[in-house]
Amino acid sequence: LEYLDAVSIHPYRNYSKSPETAVADYQKLRALVETYAPQAKKNMPIISSEWGYSTALKALSLETQAAFIVRMQLSNLLAGIPVSTWYDWKNDGTDPNDWEQNFGTVTNDLVPKPSYNAIKLMNMQLRGYTLVQRMDLKNDHDYTLLFKNDKGNFKLCAWTDDQAHSVKITNKIPKINKIMVTDGNGNDSKPTIEQGGLVLDLSAMPQYVALPQGIKLN
Repeated sequence: LEYLDAVSIHPYRNYSKSPETAVADYQKLRALVETYAPQAKKNMPIISSEWGYSTALKALSLETQAAFIVRMQLSNLLAGIPVSTWYDWKNDGTDPNDWEQNFGTVTNDLVPKPSYNAIKLMNMQLRGYTLVQRMDLKNDHDYTLLFKNDKGNFKLCAWTDDQAHSVKITNKIPKINKIMVTDGNGNDSKPTIEQGGLVLDLSAMPQYVALPQGIKLN
């Protein structure tokens, strides 16, 4: 560790475990670094230099891979991982039963898979934004990340790693009548309002909530 500037890992895991489960592994690794690194190196960054999920027939569905590629980037960011590299950008072959051939965001002949469109949308939605914090929704399975850009605009990215359900976050955000929601497929809509409160329908695929310019968060 004396000679390193960062620790690179590949956080692959059983496919029953979502990207958010890597956080516990990062915590264990950080504890090891803090124990064995010299004083000046105890806070060296952890880099996720290779990690993905295959869409082979007995692996993940195309839709789940699309949700996971976005959630990997966002949950890693929340965990303080500065670099996250997805494996793979293109399918290595055409055999639907071969796990190794189906990690790509595009097919072997370069047709975009849902994961390609999902990560492209994430980059478009969050371009120029910096993560501020995770908002407390009183449920460890629900994620609502607050982002801000240099113009003072705020945006939320929200999902759940549990069953789809609705959450109300009105006490956090005023001016709810001016909010726009973009789902994981890029479709825009007005949010659901119940009893004067903003309601988000959380699912496995992250959604993006653009807040009015100049909004003051409570």
